[in-house]
Amino acid sequence: MKKILIKYKNLILLGCFFLCILILLFLPTNKKPYYQHKYQKLDFPDIIERGYINVIVEHNSMNFFVHHGRVMGLQYELLDHIEKRWNININQIVINDLGEALALVAFDSIDILTSDITIVPGRYPCIDFSIPLYKTKMVLVLYDSIKPSTEINDFSKLDIKKLENKIIAVPTKSIFINFLNKLKKSLNLNFQIKELIEEPESILDSVMAKKYDATIMDEKILIVNTPLLKNTSSYYLPFPSLDVGWAFSCHQPILRDSVNAALIDLKNKGILASLLNKYQRPIYIQTTYKQIAHSKRTKKLTKYDNILQKYAKIYDIDWRLVAALIYHESNFNIDAVSYKGAFGIIQIMPQTAEEYGMSPTSSIDQQIKVAYRILNDYKKQLSIYFDNDKDLYRAMIASYNLGLGHILDAIALALKYDGQINSWEQVAQWLLNKSQKIYYSDPVVKNGYCKGRLTVYFVNLVYETYENYKQLI
Repeated sequence: MKKILIKYKNLILLGCFFLCILILLFLPTNKKPYYQHKYQKLDFPDIIERGYINVIVEHNSMNFFVHHGRVMGLQYELLDHIEKRWNININQIVINDLGEALALVAFDSIDILTSDITIVPGRYPCIDFSIPLYKTKMVLVLYDSIKPSTEINDFSKLDIKKLENKIIAVPTKSIFINFLNKLKKSLNLNFQIKELIEEPESILDSVMAKKYDATIMDEKILIVNTPLLKNTSSYYLPFPSLDVGWAFSCHQPILRDSVNAALIDLKNKGILASLLNKYQRPIYIQTTYKQIAHSKRTKKLTKYDNILQKYAKIYDIDWRLVAALIYHESNFNIDAVSYKGAFGIIQIMPQTAEEYGMSPTSSIDQQIKVAYRILNDYKKQLSIYFDNDKDLYRAMIASYNLGLGHILDAIALALKYDGQINSWEQVAQWLLNKSQKIYYSDPVVKNGYCKGRLTVYFVNLVYETYENYKQLI
């Protein structure tokens, strides 16, 4: 009997062992595969009947950004044309993880990916592409504090030893990774490729801050960021130009063909070329040296000093701050019209101008008064958070540039996570944090995603000019 029990006990233990193996094999893993069929893809006729289309966009300084409180950008305007053409609502979703974005387009609820996708057939399962929107080149951007340059050089001018043992950071699932591996093999170099769930401009900022040694960028995006470059040198990679377009699921051929028809129509009408010319240019940021030299001679900042001083007394805002802001907005050109649609000496957007009763024919006096009125409205709402003019003025400039709502969001985040407002620098950091999903999805945030890097840069530029003005007059 004892032998029989031992025999059965061994059989039971063996059975349990195999059962555990089976359970482990079929247990779900933490790593979710990128492509799973979780959603029944709808093609164009059903999407039109549904009444909306889901689109992934990438926020950067060319394709999708906020200026003076208004959403703008190349891809944004192209989508706007399609929205009007089809009389359909477009739900725009921000996702920085390219691998996740491609998976959502291929097999889930997203219909179009409008990020700067290089057209490489077979780069991801079940992904089709639109017609090319434009061509671009890949550029290697290196941290370089010794001989920095904003020009893009030929690759032959690069001392390739500078790449040895370096960390080159790129967005995850980027096509740049393939080309970097080819370069690594052909030049017999030893460098590390680091994939990041970040968009290219954020990685560029990290390179300039010496967090990483280098990155690869789309030439067009890099050109837009030229005025912001510091401590870098750039080189074209020795590979052919790449076509850039939109991505669709292979299960939506009618949608792809319908979008292509719309894009071809925009090409034939010259609209696409006009938008490319509008957005594929360096960010326009003034310098102040000529004006400062002129002011030293004349003891005047502008020929409108009297008007600026008049309204400064009424609204209790330093007229030199307003002068610095106007200088960087328009260089005091009353006829200035930016490619973004802002007009006049204060570069006001049409919708805001209408709210304040201003038009392109308004006098200089009226335009300057509107600038003070806008700044004063911001001052009323922001002064409860700042106990000194330096911080308050910078928050006001930021609101003028980006829109008050995003600044109030940054303040709300600072209050929630830091407990109090200590300085503009603190609020500026939270403004930068609003490009991260964990923060722009926070319940205290009312205005959603925001890429605040250009606004923070603009604030620093204007305030530096203001400090210079105070030394002059």
